[in-house]
Amino acid sequence: MTVSQKQLEANRKNAQKGGVKTPEGKAIVKYNALKHGLLAKETVITVGDGAENPDAFGALLADLKGQLSPEGTLEEMLVEKIAVSYWRMRRAYEYEAGLIRDKLDDATDRYYNSTSWDGKKQYKTDDEIEKEIAELTEYIQEWEDDKTELAKINKSGKSLETTYDWGDNWELLLEKVLDTYELDVEADATPPQLHEFLRKQADWDDKRICQELMEICDEKIAYYQKQIQILKKNMTENRLRLEVIKKLGSIPSKEELDRLLRYEGAIERQFYKALNQLERLQRLRMGDNVPAPIEMNIDVNEG
Repeated sequence: MTVSQKQLEANRKNAQKGGVKTPEGKAIVKYNALKHGLLAKETVITVGDGAENPDAFGALLADLKGQLSPEGTLEEMLVEKIAVSYWRMRRAYEYEAGLIRDKLDDATDRYYNSTSWDGKKQYKTDDEIEKEIAELTEYIQEWEDDKTELAKINKSGKSLETTYDWGDNWELLLEKVLDTYELDVEADATPPQLHEFLRKQADWDDKRICQELMEICDEKIAYYQKQIQILKKNMTENRLRLEVIKKLGSIPSKEELDRLLRYEGAIERQFYKALNQLERLQRLRMGDNVPAPIEMNIDVNEG
């Protein structure tokens, strides 16, 4: 059945008004765009994951019919073919977006889960780095508290016996005495033994010992501060690397892109072929002198 000029004008007026308004009118025109529908039924996915909206395709087809004004079954079939080509092209673009989205969505996980040759994680996440920074900040505070307490002891002249339970401080002092000053003290000396040795054998008074302990506090504070700076630098480098990875991931791989371009090229050829055929039929119908189509087949054989 062909669409009369009167009906076409009515359709155009309805489109300008926003389409049919009443429920009865919508029920009548709902399937107008699908009067043939042979291609549409096979093209639109209506069930399962990724289901498409058949009404959206119907609206597309109705709009194309309004613009291209087909008359007769053949012209309507060509318009439907144009609509199908467009629909498939849109799906190809969605596929391309899906490829890119798939690479971008797990880019962060793939980056942070990557391992080196020995199976260890190469990069720490922001959460892991921030946790380490928090721990190092606590260590810095502990060593600063120790230094403050040592400064009070040094100023007041109190005995260092109150610090004997500061295992790390005295252990580091023992290492420094052995390595730097090369004093002949037992390698497993306890804080009281080291204290007594330094006073009697090395001729260090408590102020000297206290000063050495405070210097150790400064060294540990500087060490942890440096570690924090390294971690912050790592965090910045991770973010920059991820930005590059995501930018590179905004284009599908060569294999995916080649496949996609071939698919899109085939659809575009179908689209323009149907459009040209429709234009040719309509010009013939209106009495235009249309030359015969030129068809060229090129076969290239090598070897």
